[in-house]
Amino acid sequence: MTQETYRSIGAIVGVIIGVVSMALLGFSGLIAGFCFGAGGAVLGGILGERVHSMRHKNR
Repeated sequence: MTQETYRSIGAIVGVIIGVVSMALLGFSGLIAGFCFGAGGAVLGGILGERVHSMRHKNR
């Protein structure tokens, strides 16, 4: 898989984790959803790129 694929998968997982954590912490609303969703997407994308670079380090 390419780096973009890892980034996309990480971003999707990050959004899901962000929205679930928002609900578990008791936040609701549009602004909180945006903050948790966007933050999760950015962090997930970054982690996806790092996973790709770690898995393809020796190639």
